[in-house]
Amino acid sequence: MIRRAAAVCLFLLAACRTTRPPNAEPLAVLTSTSPAEAARQLAQRRAEFRGERSLIRLKMPQLSARAQLQIDSGGRMLMTIYSPIGTTLARLYAEGDDVIFLNDFEATVSRGKAKDFGALGGPVPFLLIGLPGTGQEAITYGPAGIESVRLSDATINYDPPVYPPKRVVVDQGSRHIEIEHLESFVDPSTLEAPEIPSKYRCCVPPPL
Repeated sequence: MIRRAAAVCLFLLAACRTTRPPNAEPLAVLTSTSPAEAARQLAQRRAEFRGERSLIRLKMPQLSARAQLQIDSGGRMLMTIYSPIGTTLARLYAEGDDVIFLNDFEATVSRGKAKDFGALGGPVPFLLIGLPGTGQEAITYGPAGIESVRLSDATINYDPPVYPPKRVVVDQGSRHIEIEHLESFVDPSTLEAPEIPSKYRCCVPPPL
């Protein structure tokens, strides 16, 4: 019994481990003191972006879970959602406006456009990590980062308005998503679309 309890404790500790490699490069805060300077520095960070990986807490009306957010230099995004014991519950991959959602818990898969998955495609991946995206989005800057972004069908708010962001809130109609950044670092890895296991049932709408 003691051996079993020890094994469970070790498993739970492993599930809560940090995603940061030993020599990971942390994200530097802005040195700006005005909204205009913050906009300039963030545009430069976006132009020089090499990729980022973040450990996050994802909150939705029907879900609160630890997750990992990865975005590469090309804007491809992979969000991996974990169970309390560290197993993978689901993965959401976005490349441009195309999105793949893998429900690993129920062994289902769904493909679609960003608008079908809670506004998580297009320019949104960069906005989730506090960097300006491309397009015509209206961005309001504060002295230390982005305050809010208004898209055609969604709004994104930053609390507090700093870079790197701490809490990002996405509202799209009745959809409400909160992302709390726990730790972030530079990751130059290139993302690829996840392989879909042959046993996964297709075309099951995601719970987003």
